[in-house]
Amino acid sequence: MRRGMVTLLLTALLAVAGLLVAAPAQACSCAEATTAQHFADADAVFTGSLLSRDVDHPDWPVIGSGDPALLVFTAHVVFKGEVREAQGVVTASSSASCGLELSGKGPFVVFATSDPDLPDGQYRAGLCGGTAELDPLVVGELADLTNLTTSTGAPGGLPLEGEAGTEQPGGPDLLLLGLGAAVVLAVGLGSAWLLRRRRGA
Repeated sequence: MRRGMVTLLLTALLAVAGLLVAAPAQACSCAEATTAQHFADADAVFTGSLLSRDVDHPDWPVIGSGDPALLVFTAHVVFKGEVREAQGVVTASSSASCGLELSGKGPFVVFATSDPDLPDGQYRAGLCGGTAELDPLVVGELADLTNLTTSTGAPGGLPLEGEAGTEQPGGPDLLLLGLGAAVVLAVGLGSAWLLRRRRGA
């Protein structure tokens, strides 16, 4: 009986480990491109500080490097597209899937594209699109490309008031969420039973 329970517990633990560990992701490879090329490919280009980063695992408890991360920026200067003061941008959660893993609050220069699968006003960006820490040289190139200036004469334009795309495009699957919780609960109860049996032996 005890051997059977141990086998059951080990099987459950291995199942949980398999669910929680992400499948191996292929490394992301980006082709070299100029600021002008990134600008032409983007639907929105702006500088801003990272306000928040929220990762969603829609297939939880399976966690993958391609799961969406919602980045909300406080936009400073806009060079292209319709950008709000608080602007949401979706990316893959890991650079292994060509997602943005930005370090710190920035500021950053963001090159983003529209996607009909995303909520209104939300953009998508990736590692290969040109988004990076703010570089004065890149800002100068963007100023030359757009000829935009603020009221103070600084390069670029100002963001629109309000926010856009600041909510995750999807949520976790409730069925999988319940299944994962049930497995974890079963493992916990089994472990407590086994510990009680060992103490009583």
